[in-house]
Amino acid sequence: MNLPKATRTVRLSNPEGLHLRAATVIAEVARRYRSKVALHKGSQRAEATEVLQIATLGAAQGEEVVLEASGDDAEAVLDTLVDLFHGGFGHEEDEK
Repeated sequence: MNLPKATRTVRLSNPEGLHLRAATVIAEVARRYRSKVALHKGSQRAEATEVLQIATLGAAQGEEVVLEASGDDAEAVLDTLVDLFHGGFGHEEDEK
């Protein structure tokens, strides 16, 4: 059985890049969905539920990350993650 697959490419806007707090938020979101989710930076790959794998991608501000999901809710999980990336993981809210 082929599971639905989806990908999105996002550019990191927050100054800290994929730091531990951002990685934790990504993992928490990914765990709420049934789909398997991975992040890719170049040839590096990280499971979206694994905080340390995400953080060790070393993605910095301005770099692109490819989000990939497979499963029944692949589109939904990627939509949620893209919103997080576009929002800078709440970084702007912390400065208010």
